[in-house]
Amino acid sequence: MPACAARITLRHLLHHTSGLRDQWPLLRLSGWREMDERTEDDALEIVRSQEELNFEPGEAFTYCNTGYTLLAHVVKQVSGESLRRFTGKRIFEPLGMTATHFRDDHRQLLPGRAYGYTDGGPGRFGLWVPNFDLVGPTSLHTTVEDLLVWAGTLLAPKRPFASLVPKLLSAGTLNNGRRLGYGAGVGLGSHRGLDVVRHSGWDLGYVSHLAVYPKRACAVAILGNLYMLQPALTARHVAELCLRERFPGKPTRRRTLPRALLSKKRGVYRHSRTGWALWIDPTKDGLALSYGRSAAGSVPASYVPLVPLGRRRFLGSDEVTEVIFDRDTLTVRSEFGVDDVFERAQAAQGPRSLEPYTGTYRSRELGTTLGVGVGRRKGLVVTQQRGPVRPLSPAYEDAFTDDNKATYIFGRDAAGKIDRVMLSAERVHHLRFDRA
Repeated sequence: MPACAARITLRHLLHHTSGLRDQWPLLRLSGWREMDERTEDDALEIVRSQEELNFEPGEAFTYCNTGYTLLAHVVKQVSGESLRRFTGKRIFEPLGMTATHFRDDHRQLLPGRAYGYTDGGPGRFGLWVPNFDLVGPTSLHTTVEDLLVWAGTLLAPKRPFASLVPKLLSAGTLNNGRRLGYGAGVGLGSHRGLDVVRHSGWDLGYVSHLAVYPKRACAVAILGNLYMLQPALTARHVAELCLRERFPGKPTRRRTLPRALLSKKRGVYRHSRTGWALWIDPTKDGLALSYGRSAAGSVPASYVPLVPLGRRRFLGSDEVTEVIFDRDTLTVRSEFGVDDVFERAQAAQGPRSLEPYTGTYRSRELGTTLGVGVGRRKGLVVTQQRGPVRPLSPAYEDAFTDDNKATYIFGRDAAGKIDRVMLSAERVHHLRFDRA
């Protein structure tokens, strides 16, 4: 492990409070494509090359797949067995989950396996499956029936799981004592006054969600093989149908706000710690939240609709995420009860000249480069090894966003010349590239 990770504990890894950067965007920035073959060694190699963390361990929460790759490695080092064999003997076989295992060989043929799909254009689907020999945060093969067996264990654990389940459901805490809405690999939330243990999964063309309501002995499990599906939202609606009047809380009441009030919230906002940018735009029924602009500079098609719950509170389309406005700041409160604070920034109108930003920038940590140039639309574009050409849109001074939820923050030397760019996104913060 790199020196910056010396203070990280296993509990930090379990609760996503380690500060480690997420392996998937790091691999993508290094030139790996989504369906490339990937191994544990590939992930560990890129982790070892990191010189900085997103934040000090325990100071914040950022979902991190790297942590669970490392936990799988720890299991192997301590037990002498692969995670597949260890969990098979200790968990799945004792529970009778005969259709469940960690797939650590992507070449293995699995009878009854569903392929994952993506949007292949109008009326078409495209194959989209992971080719990983990597387990921990991914590669669990299971069925709805087996997931409900696991849900039953969370509801009424028997030996030898009776002592384990309470630890799984124990909320993590930050260094300041704040409790997270996250245990050991499970989300701990509330749905109309009922406690709910839940977690989603997504890997290329596969999606999943498991929601367990302990006080109502109810569970909803959904597996899908098309990445556009929304299993968490569907599971929420199924639970409302099944439980009907058994929720102590009433359905969320949505309000209608004057257009003038919605327009006042328009603008670009900058994450107070990472510099990550987001936009707020008014819509007919509420607001639109987005992490970039379209190639034409307008609201992208991937925006998140926000409906008003009050003058300051808005609810995301997932019916879980909240956005709270307070003068010149907004707070995005995630499903795990984590607050990300954004401050209103002065929106950039676009620099007079793009030439000072152009050039090649190199990351010592990744051993790869970014190219910044002027595209056909007379705006900046960024290129990377084996990656697509991504248009950049001005966000705030010396900061631009791409079409993949990343913000590029250019830095200047003592003479005012641009000599570096820092990349910040949801799970990778302040990744430095120096002008080559």
